[in-house]
Amino acid sequence: MKITSAPLAAAGRALGEAVAGGGGPAVAPGRTHQALTGLAAVVAGVLAFFPADRANEGLRVLAAALTMFAVGLALVRPLWAWRVLIVVVGCADQLYGIHARFGWPWTEGFALAAIPVLAAVGRNHRPGVLAWVWLISTGVSALLANVRGELVVISVLLAAPLAFGWLVSRLRGAERELEAESTRRAVLEERARIARELHDVVAHHMSVLAMRADSARYRFPGLDDGLREEFRSIQDTARNGMTEMRRLLGLLRAGQAGQETEPQPGAGQIEQLVERVRAAGTDVRFELRGDYRGLPEGVGLSAYRIVQEGLSNAVRHAPGAPVEVVVHVGPGQLRLVVQDTGAVASAPEDTAGREKHGLLGMRERAAALGGTFSAGRRDGGGFAVVVTVPLD
Repeated sequence: MKITSAPLAAAGRALGEAVAGGGGPAVAPGRTHQALTGLAAVVAGVLAFFPADRANEGLRVLAAALTMFAVGLALVRPLWAWRVLIVVVGCADQLYGIHARFGWPWTEGFALAAIPVLAAVGRNHRPGVLAWVWLISTGVSALLANVRGELVVISVLLAAPLAFGWLVSRLRGAERELEAESTRRAVLEERARIARELHDVVAHHMSVLAMRADSARYRFPGLDDGLREEFRSIQDTARNGMTEMRRLLGLLRAGQAGQETEPQPGAGQIEQLVERVRAAGTDVRFELRGDYRGLPEGVGLSAYRIVQEGLSNAVRHAPGAPVEVVVHVGPGQLRLVVQDTGAVASAPEDTAGREKHGLLGMRERAAALGGTFSAGRRDGGGFAVVVTVPLD
């Protein structure tokens, strides 16, 4: 009993949604989509006003207005747009006093309006609802058409925009899934890169800890046996930690062609980085407030990488624009600002590209240090990246 009732219940729910459901908001259309839909609404309205045969002018104005309204409504409420259109089609005899040309209930205006309306329904609703929309549309056409032999053609023409809209939604969904997966992989790769870099910093501290614990018995002669054992335990723990970190680093570097052997940069190299970018032809102004020499190594490394990526982002997406870098080491926090004034007239700014790429690494580094990250357009033009990291 359950096997047979479940499909019937699903079909009933789909029918209810098609006929009386809320018809939720449509997927936000782009500007091109909006422009084409507006054009279709105008043309469909004009064609609805001038059918195959002349009818009462007032009724023709009503038909044209309802047709244009249905097409426009498809941008925000596709199911409601279809309901309006199907009612207008069902009232074709009352509006025009005759059936449309060739015995079809669809005048030229109605037929044109049906294309964007049905495509919008197909793009925004599930297959069960689409099946009922198609069946009801075909049924209304069958009741009103004078030439029954045309019903097959009508049913196919009604199915085509529904199928097209559904395929578009599937393709867009696949694109969104691929983009989400690409972003997820980029996040994981960036986190692995951060972990590899911070490994060197942490390993250095653990190595110093092991060496100091090992040399304690020589630097402080006369230690009792309990303290000697304590220092030996600290030394063993530090060495075990270093061994585990090397294993972890091996996992993080698995699949890499080679290992990085250069020493990791710190906050002290930010000014050198700015000089290199300036020497390459970019107008960069650097301002340092405070003393970065007391910054923890991990914070200094992340600060360098954030400024590096911020400069790269500015040069890549706003070529020729002056760039300002501010490093402010204040009480309890480090604040980094990388901002530009926007691309020069001869090199248009890649606004969309800079908002999608280059920011992920900076955001992950700020989050790893418990800091905040913001990036976006400046009121006066250009782009700004601001990172604040706590030092306490």
